[in-house]
Amino acid sequence: MFSLEGNLTFINIDWNYLKKLHEACSEVYYKPRGYDNKPYIGILINNSGRKYVIPLTSAKEKHKAWKNVNKECYLIYEMAKRNDMRDSDIWVELESDNVKHILSAMDIKKMIPIIDGVYSRVNINPEDTDSDDIKKYKSLLNKEYSFCLKIINEVMEKADKLYNKQMSTGKVAKFCCDFRALEEVVDSI
Repeated sequence: MFSLEGNLTFINIDWNYLKKLHEACSEVYYKPRGYDNKPYIGILINNSGRKYVIPLTSAKEKHKAWKNVNKECYLIYEMAKRNDMRDSDIWVELESDNVKHILSAMDIKKMIPIIDGVYSRVNINPEDTDSDDIKKYKSLLNKEYSFCLKIINEVMEKADKLYNKQMSTGKVAKFCCDFRALEEVVDSI
């Protein structure tokens, strides 16, 4: 049964590790070009001693059509005013001047096993020495963190169902990571 690995923690994963996992399962989030400086952010969880990470992915236009939650993912969003939105923001108009500002998506079906030494914890606490860009990024991470705290128990239940179903039937759902194949790679490292 999945549980948090300590407190709710965001982690960043080493790209070489992601590449190895991607070679075993193409559903693992990994882009060989253009993402060198983009962190792979995810939530660290534990299943009977085996660690997994559930990735967060940046808000995209396609997320506008998604439901807030389904059996494999969650939209992470905040309620905001239309006038506060920038051109680059992803949002859905609700009523009058209110919008659902989509911050990111949590993709449970893309969770991957993780081992010590290939990830680092992400510091989301603002510091006086942070640049303006880093402060802005940490503000986003804090919004995502607060949202995730509210739904974490539901996330664990959905992760359990997805994982247990795949492991018991051996069938990998469309667009889902192959947990058994990934665990074999991790066990060989």
